[in-house]
Amino acid sequence: MNGFENDDLLFRVDGHVATITLNRPDAYNALSDDMRDGLRKAADALRQNRSEIRIAVLTGAGKAFCSGGDIKLMKKRIDDGVSYRERLETYRRDVADMVRELRGIRQPVVAKINGATYGAGCSLAMLCDLRIACDSAKFGLPFGKRALIPDWGSTYFLPRIVGLSKAISLCSTGRSFDAAEALQMGFLDEVVAAEELDSRVEAFCEEVLQSGPFSIMEAKAAMTRGLDLSLDAALEIEARVQSECFVSDDHREGVDCFLEKRPPSFTGK
Repeated sequence: MNGFENDDLLFRVDGHVATITLNRPDAYNALSDDMRDGLRKAADALRQNRSEIRIAVLTGAGKAFCSGGDIKLMKKRIDDGVSYRERLETYRRDVADMVRELRGIRQPVVAKINGATYGAGCSLAMLCDLRIACDSAKFGLPFGKRALIPDWGSTYFLPRIVGLSKAISLCSTGRSFDAAEALQMGFLDEVVAAEELDSRVEAFCEEVLQSGPFSIMEAKAAMTRGLDLSLDAALEIEARVQSECFVSDDHREGVDCFLEKRPPSFTGK
């Protein structure tokens, strides 16, 4: 698979790595309907090509990762008189379902945060499995300043990532914070110099590709489910998945390449 694009999003596959680029640089990658459609299509492409695509990177074009919702689009919907019922049905269809689709991606997903990340941009970053940012990136969740609550799953993920009190503080004030503070509070996993961001993410992807793709995807799924399960239930999932891995061709290859002191050649089978 080579990829696809629409007006506001690019999807490219290089080797076993897919890169999803939010592509409205003049609008600091504010979310648009085309971007939402592209994200849905990207999630479907990742789901349909698990054997080929083993890791995905989400990033933004230009100076921003994602500045959040498009304020001009919000204004238009207000002026159009969108009702509570219309907004509820649209949210369930276009946002809640999208969050489920993005969180349901089996491959590890890395947010490569190259600049300004605000509002739903922070939400998108939290839908990824880990977040690597340049040291000049800025963040904020100014939903309250627009008399809205955090969305795109932020009410669920933010307190789980930074803690409840910090989440309430960030959302109540809507203040901006820099990459160093984001790293300290646990919102980010790594911070690197801007000129090193591409190479660091590429190196991380290469590290992931040295592990069996089926086992990595299954480990992600088991740990995600395990957060909401009892220990006994989590151990049962672990037992089943580990046994699947044990009888796979990739497990045999993982053992053989270690004993033969050579790089692995995994097939996902």
